[in-house]
Amino acid sequence: MVRGTFVSLSLAIGIAASSFFGPSGAAPVSASFKPTRCFSAPGLVEGSTMRCGTVQVPMVSGGKGVVTLFVTIVGSNSKGAKQAVFHLPGGPGASAESYAPILASTYLPLSEAVGKPIIFVDQRGTGRSKPFLECSDIAVPAKCSAAWAAAKIDPLAFTTPNAADDLAAVAGALGLSSIDVWGASYGSRLALETVRRHANLVRSLVIESVDTSDSQLDDAQDILAALTRVGSECASNAACNGVIPDLVATTEATAKTLATAPLVTQLGIIDTNMFLSDVSSLMEWSRGISFVPAYIASVRDRDAAAAEAFRGVILSLPFPGGQFSEAMNRLVNCTDIAPFNAAAAMGRNAASTENLLSQARRAQTIEQYVKPCAGWPVDPTMTNQPVLSDVPTLVLTGAIDSNTPLENAQFAASHLTNSTIVTFPSTGHFAVHQGGTPCGESILAAFFLEPAASVKTKCVGKAKPIEKLPLPLDASFQSAFITSLGFSADVPEGWITLDHATWRTAGGVVGFARAPGRIKDAIAAVASQVGLETVAPKQEMIGNLTWTQVSGPDTSLLFYQAKNSVVVLVVGLSNGGDVSTFAKRIARSITSP
Repeated sequence: MVRGTFVSLSLAIGIAASSFFGPSGAAPVSASFKPTRCFSAPGLVEGSTMRCGTVQVPMVSGGKGVVTLFVTIVGSNSKGAKQAVFHLPGGPGASAESYAPILASTYLPLSEAVGKPIIFVDQRGTGRSKPFLECSDIAVPAKCSAAWAAAKIDPLAFTTPNAADDLAAVAGALGLSSIDVWGASYGSRLALETVRRHANLVRSLVIESVDTSDSQLDDAQDILAALTRVGSECASNAACNGVIPDLVATTEATAKTLATAPLVTQLGIIDTNMFLSDVSSLMEWSRGISFVPAYIASVRDRDAAAAEAFRGVILSLPFPGGQFSEAMNRLVNCTDIAPFNAAAAMGRNAASTENLLSQARRAQTIEQYVKPCAGWPVDPTMTNQPVLSDVPTLVLTGAIDSNTPLENAQFAASHLTNSTIVTFPSTGHFAVHQGGTPCGESILAAFFLEPAASVKTKCVGKAKPIEKLPLPLDASFQSAFITSLGFSADVPEGWITLDHATWRTAGGVVGFARAPGRIKDAIAAVASQVGLETVAPKQEMIGNLTWTQVSGPDTSLLFYQAKNSVVVLVVGLSNGGDVSTFAKRIARSITSP
């Protein structure tokens, strides 16, 4: 493949896809649910398996302003339900629309399994809730405060305790007698706060990738601990240990080498900062952990093709998406956590941290949160005391989570007297959330059905510390459902994917997308991105569908005119393989797009 094709293919695929009541109180009877139009979510039918609405609540107790909460309900059994599962996304700042591509694949089956709807509430200040909290320059708090004052928005109304009260209000508006609460990452902090304030409403609690009210902004030691756990898993596995015998030391040595000799790839120059950022990104995602050793080894060995494959996956990380509020993210963190984390203390700790990865994480945290938080409003009533409860609780955690470490889960569980911890090896952030492991999903469903029953964990597997990248021409195929696009296709087994729409290996990429309009428009938009604009399109019957193909020596584009869109298949090979035949092999497996 000509140098630069992988950058172009990534672009081509992207272009084609183009508080008013007290704690533990009941929700006010004045709150009502008003149906409204939903956003688009592949695989869900509005009015049948998905419906949406709004609930109005006061912005602050006794104040004149209001907040309109946007509510998304997934499940065919939602109308008239007396119980429901509330799913609280991470961030803070994420919305239900962030999850549109996986609502049908992850949340609809869960709803059917437990016999209850799954409810998302766009947290006040984010998503489709109004007002949407935004600021033109979140690095300058004074500008934000002035803009919000002009709009009659009280920034201290957008706190985690108020968001917890909002959940109770929505439950009341929907006529729910009790709720199961499932929070992931920041959502676990909100879930715990909901139990603190509305324990009588909560039937069961699931906290995943646990973030508590006393979490520290300074997570430099967390990422070092996570890397050490990756190293321990690797050392205990012969295949992994053979590739990278001392993972922690190799990471440090490679980072130092890159300071003077960066690795040039078509997806960016990998210098020390980029390398450490990539390692951190892979460790944040459950499906990325097993690739950490192989990525470190690829950079150590100066294998640009393999490093590009990993970088491509990192760049396609799907979260956050939808209408994400950076201002709300900053405000909540500065209000909830920053008052209990002194920048000076972080600075003192930095001098004693020798590992470059942890130093980089601490420096990033100081720049992104600690320094900017100095000028943000602070709620003097905020507490960082742990939540005490006997509500049946399931705690899900990845053994290797650099964002919300295992210790967070253990600390939270120590104050929840009716809790069970399930730890997934070789897993980072999110074991279930956003479509994690089938095992995690089955444990979650069983818990919601019978919270008092003993949690069965036989499906939790052993550590799988390394995944190697297969050569493109050695590819075997497996069927996969492309959730975001609504059809199945054969995809290369063992290639890496985090978005389940693009698969990569060293020297190979396969991507699927839908484009609006007609085939000629899709060809014009995509072919020019990979230097194939002068190639004449050819029609061919492949399987039972008529495809239009535009191919070069190392890149093949296939287009199929569906009813309301164009299905686009992009394949690139850099090792001299027959890219056209490879692409047709995949297209033949697509039967009903």
